[in-house]
Amino acid sequence: MTNLAIDTVVTDMDGTLLVKKGDQIHPLNKEVLMNWQKNEKKLFLATGRLDLAILPFIHELNIKTPVISCNGGLVRDFTTGEILYKSNIELNLLQTVLETLAPLNVNYHIYTTERILGPTNTGKIAFFNELNKTLPENEQVPITLTTDPFSVLREGEFPLKVLVIESDLEKRAAIKAALQGLPLSVLASASNLIDIMNEGIDKAKGLAYLADNGYIKLDTTIAFGDNENDVGMIELAKIGVAMENGIPLALEKADKIAKHHDIGGLGLFMQEEIL
Repeated sequence: MTNLAIDTVVTDMDGTLLVKKGDQIHPLNKEVLMNWQKNEKKLFLATGRLDLAILPFIHELNIKTPVISCNGGLVRDFTTGEILYKSNIELNLLQTVLETLAPLNVNYHIYTTERILGPTNTGKIAFFNELNKTLPENEQVPITLTTDPFSVLREGEFPLKVLVIESDLEKRAAIKAALQGLPLSVLASASNLIDIMNEGIDKAKGLAYLADNGYIKLDTTIAFGDNENDVGMIELAKIGVAMENGIPLALEKADKIAKHHDIGGLGLFMQEEIL
């Protein structure tokens, strides 16, 4: 066994907790994590998604702890609905980002504290719109299609992340290059996704917030992830675990490697190394 003192699990969603399609928790992962919580140990979710887009999973796992979402740009307590921490992108900076992206003709979504905004029913918006057809009303992802996000933002609604969907490697490099020099954190969350947040924002920031405010102790925490947006979290936790399917940087920085997410690698690791 790796460390009997571990009492807290923090896990990424896509590529880690979920199966490849991204709409289901692997059954073994669910079984292990439900038992983990029954033993009065802590479970936290840390995702690049907007937290309002993972409500089915929050309910399925009976999560009572604060959720890190938008790659650390938001920490919300769903037992009360209270936003504990947010790093919202100022509107003038958001305008600059969109103006910078415009000549590159990219597909983007904007994640806010209340919903997902985007110009077309494509990418993650199309995924969530399709998913909404099968979900009860209280779990549906709030989505607004608009070509002018500034005209629909409400008072008290804050943009947290711009998601760019682009499968072409050279174009992704051009997008990252165009954004250089702006006070932004630009990270990959999947092979075709670029996440744009405020400078210094990543999942490690969310994890540090939880530690600083007494929700967790880093020296008894294990963190699981697979992509660039997980690396800081993997390094910060006492035990950082990268999935076998993870990118080379995640694998390099991790203390341990878990098996592929599509076979329940998180659950298998927990059974073999922690429980």
